[in-house]
Amino acid sequence: TELVKSARQYLPTGLNSIHLSKTCLYTNTPDENFIIDFLPENNNVVVAAGFSGHGFKFASVVGEVLSDLALKGETNMPIGFLDITRFK
Repeated sequence: TELVKSARQYLPTGLNSIHLSKTCLYTNTPDENFIIDFLPENNNVVVAAGFSGHGFKFASVVGEVLSDLALKGETNMPIGFLDITRFK
């Protein structure tokens, strides 16, 4: 594909074979807000999902939040409204 050809210009040895490729994955939550929380059954697992096609705009802050949660077990960012249990 054109994408692979372009990527090979910058990553010549990184694209020897493509194992899996998917496009246009689009996940939504009922309220169209993300889910960023610990998995209720296992608080060693952090979930980030349901980015509704616009999550890419929030990549830097989501990365910071996920890093906080994974490394510190908490974050100072206001993420209460993204709680996984809001759909129960």
